[in-house]
Amino acid sequence: MASDRRWAIITLILLLGAAGRILHIAEQSFWVDEGYAFYHAHFPDLLTSLARDTHPPLYFAALRLWSEVAGHSELALRWFSALPSMLSLALIFQLAREVVAQRAGPARRQRRSAPHLAMLMLALADAECFLAAEARHYTWLVFLVTCSMFFFLRWIRRSRRSAGLSWILATVLMVYTHYITAFAGVAQGLYALICLRGLQRRRALAGLILAALALSPWLLLVGAKQVGNSGANWSVNLSPAVIRDIQVKFFTEQWALVLALLLLGFFTVVYGREQLYRLRWHRVSWLLLLWLIVPLVLTLIANEFLPFLQPRRLTLWTPAIALLLALGLSNVRRPIRNLLIFALLVYGAFQVDFYRVKPKWRVVAEMTARYAVAGDLVLTDIAGGDYQLGYYLNRELPSGKLLPDGARYESLKIQRDFYSETYESWLPQLLDRFDTVWLMHWSNDPSAFNWLRELGFERSADFVHVHDGGASGDIDMHVYRYGRFADDPPLVQFDNGMVLKAGTVAEKPLRVDLVWESAALLKRDFTVSVKLLDENDLMVAQHDSQPQLNLRPTSGWHIDEVIFSPHELESSQLWSDGEYRIVIEVYFFEAGQPVKIPTASGSKAFTLGAMFLENASDSG
Repeated sequence: MASDRRWAIITLILLLGAAGRILHIAEQSFWVDEGYAFYHAHFPDLLTSLARDTHPPLYFAALRLWSEVAGHSELALRWFSALPSMLSLALIFQLAREVVAQRAGPARRQRRSAPHLAMLMLALADAECFLAAEARHYTWLVFLVTCSMFFFLRWIRRSRRSAGLSWILATVLMVYTHYITAFAGVAQGLYALICLRGLQRRRALAGLILAALALSPWLLLVGAKQVGNSGANWSVNLSPAVIRDIQVKFFTEQWALVLALLLLGFFTVVYGREQLYRLRWHRVSWLLLLWLIVPLVLTLIANEFLPFLQPRRLTLWTPAIALLLALGLSNVRRPIRNLLIFALLVYGAFQVDFYRVKPKWRVVAEMTARYAVAGDLVLTDIAGGDYQLGYYLNRELPSGKLLPDGARYESLKIQRDFYSETYESWLPQLLDRFDTVWLMHWSNDPSAFNWLRELGFERSADFVHVHDGGASGDIDMHVYRYGRFADDPPLVQFDNGMVLKAGTVAEKPLRVDLVWESAALLKRDFTVSVKLLDENDLMVAQHDSQPQLNLRPTSGWHIDEVIFSPHELESSQLWSDGEYRIVIEVYFFEAGQPVKIPTASGSKAFTLGAMFLENASDSG
């Protein structure tokens, strides 16, 4: 019965951990680092790609293999992070058992509670829950650091060759996943110097040297080229705000309780009949202490020379914190222990301390692709990187392919970073081949605007998506549409001064794109009606709105300003294949009634053109 109860507890903890990691896994868009991971993982020459970067290759190579099997969707790529996070829950159970086994005497009573509590604390860890929902390498980092620590302790206790080889392999893999994990290896080396003796100490140091030698081919081939790359500068300086951020993300808003339990976890509490009579420090506690101190100290020192301090890069702490919390809780007697567990459980389940609101790049990409047509050029220039937009615009999404066939996508950010010597000549040559350009821009570089203006492009739309929140504050993400318009006479002018410069039709979904300008200042807000009429002049589809999806009311137009206005034709009925006419009307409301504006020639409406719609019922 006791065994059944333990398995039931383990199952419940695993379900809790899965819920925290999976329920909202595809809720937010990819951000720049996730798009960046996909870009490098699928770059034809991985070595060349990573030489421009600041990371080792293992995660990116593994992600490429995974995506070939699981697919390229957001969910599939993020599952590759969720799975090792779940494996870490099982592994920390074994690590906790190993730590308890190395604590002598009364500590053995912790065998029953500490492993389960370590699982629970890691299941509740916000750092793991959040990073498990990102297509990044941090959960693999945590898993492999935990592997390395487990096999290191197992080898120390049992001196078996299999455990020693497993430890060396796990150490090599963790450093090939992220360079910062080398600090965990440094902690192990210091532990060997402090606590081990004789042959065992020499073998431990030899194992670490072997692991370092296994990394040397990569460092000699690529690593030296990575020093000083721009990615290394995505760091923060130590400040009270950063300390506070680290405190909350890893120790929660209950940091006083968490730190007290962490401190208690270094010891074994030995109780007498009526009162506590001593605390016992164990040799293995040195490893746990070094696991926490060494990464922080070395990160702060290294950050003075090669900036890379970011709170998320300290996530190799996460299993150490969970383990020490478990050991601290197991030192507390019931019923106080149960009360503390309940408080941590309720807080962890309902409070989020490690989170970031990501810009909705998926929405921005979809907004752009919604109106781009074959023959258009789509450009991105985002200061922090536009890999995520390339991910969305260059591939099939569950909703279908974003960019239509015949539309071209280019990243100005990538071109400027990696091909800077040819950028200034490449960009104008590229722009000169297109008449319509979409530009997603959030950058200090104005070169795209300058060249568009010099080559005769006029801005006809500015779709704004507001992102409120996130580490960078409020971000207005702009999607601009630029066009070059021939000197041909306008299609039609209405009596109010609205001039229709151009009109095109896109199918599936059926949409009419109009380009307006004004010959005079307009004092009213006029509505544009686009209608689809059949051979009998019966209306089968219609779209009415102020220009540019109600974003550019005519009362705010400037003379000669160009306005792009898309109209998706909606129908309440299915219609058959055949000839249809597209008719444009302009009107305003007076006393609640529509008043139509005639054209300069006196017509009540303008016929943009006729077309044969095949399978029209499917596009309606």
